[in-house]
Amino acid sequence: MTTAPIGSGMESTVPSGQPTDTAPATVADQAPTTGERRLLTGLMANSVALYAVYGAVPAVLLPNLVADIDPGSKSTSLGVISAVGAFGAMLANPVAGALSDRTHGRFGRRAPWMAGGALLGGLSLIALGLGNNLLWIGVAWALAQISLNGLQAPLTAVIPDRTPEHRRGVFSSAAGLAQMLGATLGAAAAAGFAHALGLGFAAFGVLVVIGTAVYLLLNKEPAAPAPQGEVFRWKAFLAGFWVSPRKHPDFGWAFLGRFLLVLGYYCVASYQLYILDDYLGLTRDHANHLVPLLSLSMLPGLIVMIVVSGPWSDRVGRRKPFVIASSLGMAGALALPLVLHSVASMFGYAVLSGCAFGMYMAVDTALMTQVLPRPDAAAKDMGVLNVANALPQALAPAVAAVVIGALGGYSALFVAGILLTVLGALSILPIRTVR
Repeated sequence: MTTAPIGSGMESTVPSGQPTDTAPATVADQAPTTGERRLLTGLMANSVALYAVYGAVPAVLLPNLVADIDPGSKSTSLGVISAVGAFGAMLANPVAGALSDRTHGRFGRRAPWMAGGALLGGLSLIALGLGNNLLWIGVAWALAQISLNGLQAPLTAVIPDRTPEHRRGVFSSAAGLAQMLGATLGAAAAAGFAHALGLGFAAFGVLVVIGTAVYLLLNKEPAAPAPQGEVFRWKAFLAGFWVSPRKHPDFGWAFLGRFLLVLGYYCVASYQLYILDDYLGLTRDHANHLVPLLSLSMLPGLIVMIVVSGPWSDRVGRRKPFVIASSLGMAGALALPLVLHSVASMFGYAVLSGCAFGMYMAVDTALMTQVLPRPDAAAKDMGVLNVANALPQALAPAVAAVVIGALGGYSALFVAGILLTVLGALSILPIRTVR
């Protein structure tokens, strides 16, 4: 496939997935260009808005909506609805990425998919807030997941598309900071809509449209000419989604490591409201008031570790130690509520998980961009890797429901989270082309 030129003046000239040494200090320390600053601002604005939705809906708005409609079976119902959304998310992210790789026209490759995903996602969230039965909620959430993952796939291709490799730690840090700020502030803000859920869903639907508009206005894509001499074939298109772990083992290990870490974290995070309610015995109103406080308590360590870790990994030319350390740190955070069983331990978990996830988000994206099999199919391959992020987030409530129901309640859930995050750390060790 012939790739349309990006034309941003910031493209990487180093093929992704190749081992690299530390960039020279004179290059790594250069001030960002005006184009890089615009790209950074737009990327952060869009990521904050998108991840505010991911923080607000699964953690607060959707559990409250399900509990209002089906209080007797809220845990199981939430798990089923989340599993339905997971299937849509799993398909939408890599498909939208692959289609954006092949898109041509006056508005570029990525912008049409980002705009369409944001608009449809916003409308789906508004419809979700109007739901008064489980079927409506399940369908609306699935549509929202599909649309928002259609936005996320081309958005994540921005870093491999438009940033040089020696800057990717900084951009990965910025993206990670924006994502976690969005998720944390989204969950905190959503608690204020606990008794006005329809308004809350609508507010976050509008927010994601605004965030996407900021990125697109600041970072206009050049027209993408149609590739010459290439015939589209469905068989080849569909086969492209399979990345052989035998031919590209580092890609496979990176996918597995991300999948396990995210699943372990969100198995607990998606049930935070119910943990406070059922595991610690708080009233529902008390639990709703504590959720934003727990989210805000993550912020100091989160911000510090994101700001420090990405540039630090650029300077030392290493990614793996940061990702492994953050995964093990997450396991330690999950152990606190298991052992101590108190509100204080939940705050300790929040602080430590903020530090761990801050380091993880700062460096993981940079590592992922360096194991891509084909730089000319960056959005498709990043979309496949995003399945390891979106799918476990969507599956986590369903997996957690099974663990809680079949293996001994919320204590078993914390044990499962610890095991998954440790296995995620171990999965990074075999990667060879990234230090």
